[in-house]
Amino acid sequence: MLVVAAASVAGASSRPPAVAGAFYPSDPQVLRREVRELLADAPGSATPARALVVPHAGYAYSGDVAARAFSCLDGSDVGRVILLGPSHHVGFSGGALPAPGVTGFTTPLGEVALDVDAITELRRNADFRGPPEAHGPEHSLEVELPFVQLLAPEVQLVPILVGFETDRDVARRMAEAVSRLLDSRTVVVVSSDFTHHGESYRYRPFPIDARLGTTLLAIGRETAGRLAAIDPSGFWHQVEVSGDTVCGRRPLAVLGELLAHGFVGSGHVLDVTTSGHVMGRFDMSVTYAAVMFKGSWRSWGEPAPSPSVGQLTVPQGQALLQLARATLGSHLIHDARLAGWFAESTLGATADAPAGAFVTVHNLGERARQEGRLRACMGVIEARQPMVDAVVQAAVSAAHDPRFPPLAAAELDEVELEVSILSPTHEVAGPDSIEVGTHGVVLSKGRRRAVFLPQVAVEQGWDRDTMLDHLARKAGMSTDGWREGAIFEVFTAQVFTEGS
Repeated sequence: MLVVAAASVAGASSRPPAVAGAFYPSDPQVLRREVRELLADAPGSATPARALVVPHAGYAYSGDVAARAFSCLDGSDVGRVILLGPSHHVGFSGGALPAPGVTGFTTPLGEVALDVDAITELRRNADFRGPPEAHGPEHSLEVELPFVQLLAPEVQLVPILVGFETDRDVARRMAEAVSRLLDSRTVVVVSSDFTHHGESYRYRPFPIDARLGTTLLAIGRETAGRLAAIDPSGFWHQVEVSGDTVCGRRPLAVLGELLAHGFVGSGHVLDVTTSGHVMGRFDMSVTYAAVMFKGSWRSWGEPAPSPSVGQLTVPQGQALLQLARATLGSHLIHDARLAGWFAESTLGATADAPAGAFVTVHNLGERARQEGRLRACMGVIEARQPMVDAVVQAAVSAAHDPRFPPLAAAELDEVELEVSILSPTHEVAGPDSIEVGTHGVVLSKGRRRAVFLPQVAVEQGWDRDTMLDHLARKAGMSTDGWREGAIFEVFTAQVFTEGS
C-alpha cells in the first residue's frame, strides 16, 4: 500500500502496481527473495537471449517457467526491454502505449524508467494509438517487471499492450515499427500464457481425464515450437484454426514477424508446463511456455518475391492434401496437428506462391450412395494470398459449407479430400470460349455470382450448356440467366485427390 500511495503522490508520472499482493508478493523483501530463489533454480544460458517468451500467471503457478526464460538474461548487457503483452480488459487493434507524461512503471521493488524517446517515436505511428488506460488494471506486463528489475536494474522499458483485434497485417506493421528501435542492448520480451482449458475459460475440447495433462503439454510444445522455429505463419494458423485460447496470440504474432524479418539466429523452447501439473488438478488448467531466441537483430528485410505456382509435383500435391486434412483436424479436434504439418512441410518457397484454392470433401462407401458423394466444397478463387494460406482458409470454410450440416470430427476418417489449386481467372467473350473439363467457370450477373471447378461438369456428365444451367441456378438466377448479360471468367486447376 505504501508503494501505491507514493506513486499517487508523485502524480501521473509513474504507473502504480495493480496486482502486487495477488500475482506476486507486495512486500519488497519477500518479493526480492522469491524472485532470486526462482532465478537461482533456473539453469540460465551461456549465450544471452535477444528475445524471450514468458508466462504471466501468479508466481506460484508460472514463476518457475518465467525464471527459465529470464535467467537467459543473467549477466548480459541489457539497456532496454521492449515488453509486449495482451490487453485482457480493453479491446482494440494495434498497440497501446502509456499515456504521455508517464515516465515509469512501479513495483514493490521500485520504479522502472520508461524509454520516453522510443515511446514517443512509436506514438507517431497510427498502429500504436490504442487506449493508454488499458495499462491501468493490466497484469500481463507488470508481473514480468520484478525479474527485469533484479537482472537489469538500470534498464529502460518500452511497455506495449497489443489488442485482441490486431490482425496479421497490423501485427506485421507493428513489428516493422518496433524493429527500428532494436540494437545490441535491446531485448524483446513477450508475455503470454498458452492454452486455458476448463469450463471457466469456456474452452473444454478435451475430457478431463488421465490423458489431459499429456495432451495439453503436447499442444503447448507444438505451438511454442512454431515460434521457436521462427514460423509466424505456422504459429498464426495453428492458434487461429484450432481456436486455442492463447491469450497473448497477438503480441506473439508481432514477435513472430519481428523475428522473421529482423533477426538472425535461432529459437529454443526451454520449458512447458501447466497449472494442472503444478497444482495436481486439471478442472482448470493453463499452459505456460518459456522460449528464448539467441542471435542478433538486423535491419528489417522483406522476403524474396513470391514464386509463381507453376506445375506442382505429385509429392507437392500430397503435401497440400495433408495440409487440408491437418487443418480440418486441428479445427474440429482442437489438437496441434496443423503445427506438426508446418514443422514437417517440404513445400519450401512454393508455399508462398499466390494461388486460389478449393478443398472438396467427398463421402465414401454407403454414405456416398445414400447421401451423394459431395459433402462440402469451399474455396478462394482469387490468387491474393500464399497458396498455403488459401488451402487453410478453404479447408476451414469447407467444414462449414452452408449447403450441408457442419462437418463433424467423427467424419474425418470417413471422407476423402480433394485439393484444387487454381490458375488466375480471366474473362472470356462468351460461352463458346469455355472448354468443358479444362476450364473452371465463374459466372456473374449483377450481384449474383457462382463458380464450378473444372472437374464438376466431367463428374456429373454435363455438356457446356447443362453445366451453365446448373451454374446459373447455383448463382440464384433463372436456369437460362447465363444466356444474356452474364460475365464469364475461366481458370484451370491442378487437382489432387487422396487415394489417387
